[in-house]
Amino acid sequence: MSQQIARPGLRLLRRSGLVGLLALACVSPGAPPREYRFVEPSDPDNPWVGKVEEWQERTRDERQDAPLVAPEGATPVVGWLHGKLEEFERGEKRVLLERIHAWTQVQARQHYLVEEDTDPARDHWPTFAELIATNGDDCDGLDLISYRLMRSFGFEREEVWRAIIRRDRDGIFHMVTLWFESSDDPWVVDATGAASRTLRPLSRLEGWTPLIVFNDRDRLAVVERR
Repeated sequence: MSQQIARPGLRLLRRSGLVGLLALACVSPGAPPREYRFVEPSDPDNPWVGKVEEWQERTRDERQDAPLVAPEGATPVVGWLHGKLEEFERGEKRVLLERIHAWTQVQARQHYLVEEDTDPARDHWPTFAELIATNGDDCDGLDLISYRLMRSFGFEREEVWRAIIRRDRDGIFHMVTLWFESSDDPWVVDATGAASRTLRPLSRLEGWTPLIVFNDRDRLAVVERR
């Protein structure tokens, strides 16, 4: 005995009747697009204003850079949401950092400009706007490509720093970007690849010594632990 199998879409239309047909008509290609304008301030008579303002106030008071932790007094369990968020965030940041590192090194090869004055004291460190205006630089300018991309893609200010490193065998200076995924062993993002062609932790950057770490606001001394 033969049996006709109804497709899911047909069953849905049969069950919903006219409502289903009307819904399908609303999203048909011939329907005109709905246009909106977004204006400030919002209508004070909107019933959602109170809820929005209350949430905004609590969010502003909450530290956005605070670490994700389990509720106070609770015993963490396998599958706790804060742990999942941290693990996913770290994993995605590493994938993104690999892409930034690879892309930056391609651009650095295309936009490397030889510095005429090799005296580090007289070497001009460009800002990002100056780097774009000159369309290139040496390591202390090209390093800003990865630094800028990481900040643009949501890496926190406290995570991303620049660093001067020195090659141990001949005293050559170099500039790199550091990502502090952990507080004591950051990842080295080397725009030109002079110190490392691959993404690696600072502890694995053999033959180079960090001298100072800084961003646009602060600077850190570097002390080797014995």
